Amino acid sequence: MKLLSLLHNEARKIGRSIVFWVMLGAFTALPLMIAMFNSSTAHWDAYFAELLGSIGALLVVGFSFTSAWVFGVEYTNNTIKDILVKPVPKTYTVLAKFIAIAVWNTGMAIFTFAVIAGAGSLIGVGGGSISAVLHVFWPFMSASLLIMLVSTTSAFIANLTRGYLAPIGVTFVIVIVSNVVVQLGFGPYFPWTIPVLLLTGAELHWSSMAILASIGLAGFAGTVAWWRFAEHK
Repeated sequence: MKLLSLLHNEARKIGRSIVFWVMLGAFTALPLMIAMFNSSTAHWDAYFAELLGSIGALLVVGFSFTSAWVFGVEYTNNTIKDILVKPVPKTYTVLAKFIAIAVWNTGMAIFTFAVIAGAGSLIGVGGGSISAVLHVFWPFMSASLLIMLVSTTSAFIANLTRGYLAPIGVTFVIVIVSNVVVQLGFGPYFPWTIPVLLLTGAELHWSSMAILASIGLAGFAGTVAWWRFAEHK
């Protein structure tokens, strides 16, 4: 019951924040712009193949931001002190936040896919069917879940730096580095490019998934350890 109560509180924080609506607007406008201006094909399979790389990069930035904000806002608003004095295990608080982040990001991923599918219909992409769209949807959601996993590092950085500005800056550096890494052929070994490569149909070795899982679990474990053992002043 404590975990459910904490999760309810986190959901209310997200729903009442302006950040929720800003993210909703961004994940409406940006996928529409990507679809409208970067698509030159009239067939659904090629349409999705052309767009998913850019959409995957957008999700990397978006999911990193939500992870950083949910934890970092407690420090910037100075509400961390109120949370720490509550007679609730800190692990429960961390789990509630991560669950809230996962639900938020999953909703954004589904919404983003619906936006690009709707944009395809508006611009007259043909040759599609429900089965064809679902054939792309499930790999898209799988890649989205992997992006959520690796974005736990942003949560850890947010706690380490006591705010969400630093992890946002790190995320933009990661995006720049990702482009260089892919050009050099090391994309399958860089955690933030692995989900995007998977989304675009690249063949990946099991070591790629092991690297991604290790980074994601390290971010989660580091966040839990920070809340449990760090000296909070």
